[in-house]
Amino acid sequence: MKTSTAHEDYLKAIFKLAELSPDAMVSTSAIADRLKIAQASVTAMLKRLSADGLIEYERYQGARLTPAGSAIAVDMIRRHRVIETFLVRDLDVPLADVDAEAEILEHAFSSALIDRLWLHLGQPEFDPHGAPIPAPTEAPIERRDLVAVSELLPGEHATIVRVAAHNASQLRLLTQLGLVPGQTIKRATPTPGASDVLLHIDKQTRALNESLAEAVWVVRGKKSNPPAE
Repeated sequence: MKTSTAHEDYLKAIFKLAELSPDAMVSTSAIADRLKIAQASVTAMLKRLSADGLIEYERYQGARLTPAGSAIAVDMIRRHRVIETFLVRDLDVPLADVDAEAEILEHAFSSALIDRLWLHLGQPEFDPHGAPIPAPTEAPIERRDLVAVSELLPGEHATIVRVAAHNASQLRLLTQLGLVPGQTIKRATPTPGASDVLLHIDKQTRALNESLAEAVWVVRGKKSNPPAE
């Protein structure tokens, strides 16, 4: 099926929003927020995607990908992550800028060319942000035991393995804060009454709001005892 750039962006967004719960319905508001598009426009597009058999859409409930829609979304995600890997490894594009570049190029590259590029890169398993790169025809399923930094306990150590930013500006901010794959962190004791997540990174303390904290995924390390009150 021939799909437009807009169709592909919607399907990819739905896949990512439901990544941890593939059978869940994704709300119209969540899609609108991720794509920075008015909800009325999102509703109109979801109806078109449903008519094309790419999603299941229920008013007031949201959308879920059909097998056909999922196949397109997976193909687009694979293209994006392979291109990001190429740009960082071979062209030294800064990590903070690579997502925006890949968003443009993913629609221009064919799946066959992506397969060749993936082989050229040595069949990498993860992109520069730590997200899984599927082999051809496989879904990019996260199989590691990861948690968001917001789930860490005070005093608990962890290593960042994936940065699941929602947009380029969020990715740029996380990169500037030093929150990149491979970085070790420690959850700090929260400030009474504050909602931010505090992290110790290289002897510095960083404060993350809820949205940023949910975008940083880690593998738990050795837990130390919380500081005495």
